[in-house]
Amino acid sequence: MEKHQMGNVSKTDYADPNIDQLLKHTVRNQLESLLKAKLTTAQRQQALTKSFVDAMTLILSTTQATHAQLTAAFEAMYDHALQSMSMADLSEELLTRQYISATGLIMSPQNCRHTIKDIYRIKGYAKGIDKAIRGMLSHKGSITILYPACGPFAPLILPLLSYYKDQNEFNHEQIKVLFVDAHPGAIVTLKQLINDLQLGEFVADIIEEDATIYEPEQAIDLLVLEAMQHGFTREGQLSIAKHLVKFLTLDGWMIPRSVSIKGMMIHGETEYNQQWKDAEYCHSDHLRDSALNERVELGELMRIDKSALLEMTEIELEDDIKVVAANAVTIPTGVEDMSTRILAVYAQINTFDEEGVDQYDSGITHPKPDMSFYVDARPKELEHTHFVANSGDTVQFYYQLSGMPGFVPVKV
Repeated sequence: MEKHQMGNVSKTDYADPNIDQLLKHTVRNQLESLLKAKLTTAQRQQALTKSFVDAMTLILSTTQATHAQLTAAFEAMYDHALQSMSMADLSEELLTRQYISATGLIMSPQNCRHTIKDIYRIKGYAKGIDKAIRGMLSHKGSITILYPACGPFAPLILPLLSYYKDQNEFNHEQIKVLFVDAHPGAIVTLKQLINDLQLGEFVADIIEEDATIYEPEQAIDLLVLEAMQHGFTREGQLSIAKHLVKFLTLDGWMIPRSVSIKGMMIHGETEYNQQWKDAEYCHSDHLRDSALNERVELGELMRIDKSALLEMTEIELEDDIKVVAANAVTIPTGVEDMSTRILAVYAQINTFDEEGVDQYDSGITHPKPDMSFYVDARPKELEHTHFVANSGDTVQFYYQLSGMPGFVPVKV
């Protein structure tokens, strides 16, 4: 019997669970494309803009929105942004290419597109950026914003600009934005999205370049940066911020104003499982006292703000490996079950004023376990990646800038 082929998959192969899932994905994409085809360009752009404005209206409202309202609004914003991405007609290579640069992970447009529906990350940044913009424009006629590592959707700025334009709050003579990203697929998508949102007048430039070497030709009033993953690892937030902070005007601000990275010794079952069993969703508001009281806090491993970045000195090791010194912490004594605990590293982000992103509010602040860090215990098979210390030891942390960024502990 003749097989009817669809690509490299035949009808007789559809019983394979993996292929069946791929088929469902293909069918869904084709059906969505058919639905989108029924919309005129104007209708699609109008729906896109409305979704961005609606999400920001909920966030900036003085009335507290519910989690369900925020979820629905952010899903709509995400869905419409994906439609715009599909119009950019990226090749599979541009959509999925992901690689490690000299200073960290460069995510593919496919993998970083989800940032735009990370509710409490966007909320903490958008509210902070809004306050910073209003504060600056209260005594300046215009400001220039630099947004490096902006990704395909530039989610910390484009929804705000859509809101400002819709509400006639601020115009393109007051706000100009420089968008920078190293990934060509992100740049192509971003240009499509800005065109669809009709926000071109706010754009000073869109630049495809590594943000750790890009040098703006004009002074920057506001540097907006979020290139983080949990545990302050993998992405090049610190390298980018350290390079670009010097281009700020004397009274310029960086968003976030500060990032505090802390360490704690925890029981994984309590921290990551038990305390969330009855929670609707993970959030700092839902932390349980029982879990907080069980933690053994080590303190702040590193603080990053404008002054710290300007004073930061790199240490260059062999093979062009660069690190910066973080803080030293002393491991507490008298904790009977210390040998059963694991190190977890988490960030607390102050974007501006009292706005921010706290532990568990977002993937970027979710405490990251470090299974290579042992206290009062030794692994059965000691490897070069393992760090072994005892209660009472002082541990100096360094932050590796080269390759995949992250903390390196060294016993003093």
